[in-house]
Amino acid sequence: MNLEQLTYVVEVDKVKSLSEAALRLHVSQSAISQAITALEKELGLKLFIRSRSGTTSTEEGQLFIKKAFEATKIIQEMLLESENRKHALSGLLRLGTMPAEMATLVNVIVSLKEEHPEVHIEVTEQGSLKTLQLVRQGKIDLGMIALPEDLLQQEALPFDTLYQGKMMVVVGRNSPLASQKSITPEEMRAYSFVLYKDDYINMFIRDFTEQFGDVNILFKTNSDSAIQSAILEGLAISIGHDYSFQKATMERGQSVHLLEIERFAQQPVHFGWIRSANSSRSAINEYFIQRYKLEARFGNTENRY
Repeated sequence: MNLEQLTYVVEVDKVKSLSEAALRLHVSQSAISQAITALEKELGLKLFIRSRSGTTSTEEGQLFIKKAFEATKIIQEMLLESENRKHALSGLLRLGTMPAEMATLVNVIVSLKEEHPEVHIEVTEQGSLKTLQLVRQGKIDLGMIALPEDLLQQEALPFDTLYQGKMMVVVGRNSPLASQKSITPEEMRAYSFVLYKDDYINMFIRDFTEQFGDVNILFKTNSDSAIQSAILEGLAISIGHDYSFQKATMERGQSVHLLEIERFAQQPVHFGWIRSANSSRSAINEYFIQRYKLEARFGNTENRY
């Protein structure tokens, strides 16, 4: 048993897919499959059930996976903190973020302040386009944004991709739609929507409306809890980045179901941190991003298992 095997187990359990885990970890799918098979043989324990619909943990494997998750997170934190002790950090770090990232961001800030009390942090909560504008103007140092593929290729500022995703329809687990894997535009138009006040969601609704007709929008808000409540109570469905809703489910244990959108072409969306030109490679920026990647990857153990 080694750290590499534990890392593979944790990532497969997180994304429920060998192929997706391979993409995120930048290794081949066969490497992950062989490593997990070898670990299962060593343990005498079946960790996952693999099928065409995905990869899910077995009941007997869940306790081991939970401990693997905890052990991997601790080891990664130890490695990061050990490297970080060589340099004392201080100064002002100005951050901009999407509303959905606040929970993860707060955890990272608390850890960073405990280790480096001389670092002072300011946070601005804005949509992606506004955050990008503030970074370009040098008014903030780092911005967590969603950037479509075409804009990413045009962007000159350094960008650290955390995840690549797409827009999906979000419904409650008790919704009649929850048994489906996808949804048609016609089905979408039969439901009311609650939406984040987000630049790219607005663009999505605009493009969708031009192609298929108007949708009924119940309300728009920056309140994550208001949207989750409306979805879970069956009052409405939503459109959002798969990344954001998957994070909400893992962090708070909320029961939502994501649906692919049929017959609607969309380009990949990259989620990550964009850096200002003046502070792109500062020590504070580098450490913060590494800390954030660790927190985003492992998140909240209690709600996941």
